[in-house]
Amino acid sequence: MDTLSAAAIIELNKVKKQLLTQPRVGVNGKASWFKAVLRWCDEHEIELGTQESRQFWISRDGILAIEQCLRLHGQGSVASQAQKRLGERSTVSSSNEKIAQIKPMQRRILCASCDLGQRLNQQQFFNLTAPPAQVIVDLDCRHIELTHYDYLVVIENRDSFNDWHRYLPFTQGLANALVVYRGHEKTHSKGCKALKARWQQLKGDNGLVYFGDADIAGLGLAMAGEVSYQHLLLPPLSLLKANLDPAQVNAEYDYSRRNLKNQLLRSWLEVYEILNQRAALRQQNMYNLSLVLY
Repeated sequence: MDTLSAAAIIELNKVKKQLLTQPRVGVNGKASWFKAVLRWCDEHEIELGTQESRQFWISRDGILAIEQCLRLHGQGSVASQAQKRLGERSTVSSSNEKIAQIKPMQRRILCASCDLGQRLNQQQFFNLTAPPAQVIVDLDCRHIELTHYDYLVVIENRDSFNDWHRYLPFTQGLANALVVYRGHEKTHSKGCKALKARWQQLKGDNGLVYFGDADIAGLGLAMAGEVSYQHLLLPPLSLLKANLDPAQVNAEYDYSRRNLKNQLLRSWLEVYEILNQRAALRQQNMYNLSLVLY
């Protein structure tokens, strides 16, 4: 049986509580959790409610049908699943592992290495026709010995992370670095967040590098979270100016957020002034460009 995500369980439980006093409850029909629920209901032939313009109205019968389906497959009620999500994985009896507090990827992190020895080992182990350009390893962030590294480089985009070997020859001042993927969520993935916290505890405010798009949104991401970065990895100012493109600006981002300037490190201010002219350079367009630390 396909499982409902933790977000869907929590939101459905909120709706269920409101249905105690209302005949139906309206939700945002474009919300990602709701779209997943609607697909799940379609697969199980459940009529959840009615669509009216941008809002979807969930009925009592719809929630009742969901719970009947869950019980049929031994997963309990929506309320019990939402409550169990707050407990440890060992106490969760539901077959839906996504509602557990410790999720499968919560402590995992993707790391990239261009070490020749590792590449040759992977070629031999998997019988590849040639050594891969780089090796990507899924690790438990708690077991990485950070004392062996001088820098922790967090890469914003997954395709750029996969192509780290293409950037590495052009980087300057980045010796002995642990290179990881930031995560696909709007905020930092939990594994990356935990790794950054460990790094700060061990290394203090030193050596944490953000490598992402050269735009105002990217600067905002570098300053976000409980642990801020100390460095940006970008082309030198002259090269950055020469390659900036207004067409690469994120049209959905609000560039009027001028208060960001007051939060930036002094060494990032010149970058900010350039990018604030509504010009940007996507990470995927930095191939073959020299990259330095700010």
